[in-house]
Amino acid sequence: MNDTIISEDRLQSQIESALATSDKTLQAIAFAVETEALEGALLDDVLNLKERIDGLAIFATDEHIAAMRVAERLEPVILAATTVHYISAEEWDINPPSEEKVVERYGLAAIDLRSLLRDLAEQLAGIQNMLKAEQIAADLRCDQT
Repeated sequence: MNDTIISEDRLQSQIESALATSDKTLQAIAFAVETEALEGALLDDVLNLKERIDGLAIFATDEHIAAMRVAERLEPVILAATTVHYISAEEWDINPPSEEKVVERYGLAAIDLRSLLRDLAEQLAGIQNMLKAEQIAADLRCDQT
């Protein structure tokens, strides 16, 4: 009985954390749309994901897969927004040659969105795994009686 209470508390905590991350994700989506970081099919998929997340209190099974797929598709946007400048050793008295990366504002929006989508996907997968484990444990308890 005590294990169940602890497990329910942990599950509730994970769900609350996922809901907080989903709120941050919605804000990141709004910022990405505002900076025009997304276009075409990717924009459509992000807006579709936004509609599925917006106002949710319960997440669908395997919702983490959709979030992870969208996150993976943001890589080209981030790369396109990133410029690398090489700094030769002649320009520096002490430091060796290096490179400096400059990321456009829309790229920063895409980076933030990707990070939050990955976090959300991880949290949703954890919740789903916990629920599956609870179901298996309940089935085993029923089989033993």
